[in-house]
Parts: sequence; C-alpha cells; structure tokens
Amino acid sequence: MSIRIERRRRAPRAACAVALLVIAGGVFAPTVRASDNHVRFEVPEPFRVGTHSYDAGVIDVHRVASYNPSTSLLEVWVNGDCLGMVAARSVISEQPRRTEALFSRDEEGRLVMVGYRVTGLPSGTTYRFP
Repeated sequence: MSIRIERRRRAPRAACAVALLVIAGGVFAPTVRASDNHVRFEVPEPFRVGTHSYDAGVIDVHRVASYNPSTSLLEVWVNGDCLGMVAARSVISEQPRRTEALFSRDEEGRLVMVGYRVTGLPSGTTYRFP
C-alpha cells in the first residue's frame, strides 16, 4: 500500500488539511474498465463526495464529455445512486503508476473526495473537483 501525503494551507484558524493520495493495495482498490471514461473506487472507511456522507462504499465516476480543453463533465455515482454531474478541472499530469483516488480530510477526519488520476500514454490525466 502506498500513501502520499500533501500539506495544504487553510485559513489561519483551521488546521492544515492533509490530502491523501491513496492508491490500490488494500485501502482503495480501483478497477478501471475498458476505457478511461469510467473508474471505480471501493472506499472502506467514512467518506464524503460533495455534501453527501457515507460510512463506506463504492464510488463510480463516468467521464461524460469534455466541456472545453481544461474542463470535463463527470457523472458521479455512490453505492449505485447517481449524485449528479460535476464539472472537473482536467489537466495532463505526470504518468501515475496506476489509477488513483484523490482525497483530503475534513475537520472530523472523514475522507473528502477531491478528484482522481488515471493512467494513459504517454501521460496521465488528473481530474480535480471544485
């Protein structure tokens, strides 16, 4: 299991948020289907997507369209329920070793999904939620 921790600055009163990049190997097990248009992450601990909170579950993200060169429209599903569409900033990124979910932690310690990265040749793509 590999974990990458990034520290980000917040408002002076808030503690520094820790962004966890957790990849397959026990904690999250992403399954990438035949195309990069669909990714799936199994999350075994409490998490949040947008304003929706879950004790554990499966996040499915479908890339529906490219709105413009730097924005993609994504359909987000959790535990089989469609949460709706989100416009995510998409950027070409350094080649990740595998598809990765991107999370930060809120004040209660719950994971908050902030995006994901997918592999591709010769580089990968990172999708960041607003």
